[in-house]
Amino acid sequence: MALNMYYKNGMIRKTRCHIPNDLFTTLYQVHDNGNFPQLTWLIDNIYDDPQIGPDIAKAFADEIVAFERLILSLHLPFPRVPLQKLHTFFMEAATNQQVIYTKSD
Repeated sequence: MALNMYYKNGMIRKTRCHIPNDLFTTLYQVHDNGNFPQLTWLIDNIYDDPQIGPDIAKAFADEIVAFERLILSLHLPFPRVPLQKLHTFFMEAATNQQVIYTKSD
């Protein structure tokens, strides 16, 4: 259940990000949690190859930060670097007002 994402960064260039299977397993821990509606939506719609607008990308970035805080408060191990890369990807798309295109494996 991996997900490849990108947004256009200029005429030819694309900025890419990949959510591997093991990271989806981590994100699934908050599936159906009312505090994480965007992450739940992404998990539920992964096979539909959804497009993510800039406002939703910002919401994703905010939820990733909240997710990291939740895991830290529970003193659980988590993939910090992949989550930070994902946060950066969503924040840059939101800041640059770019639509994110997705393709599931």
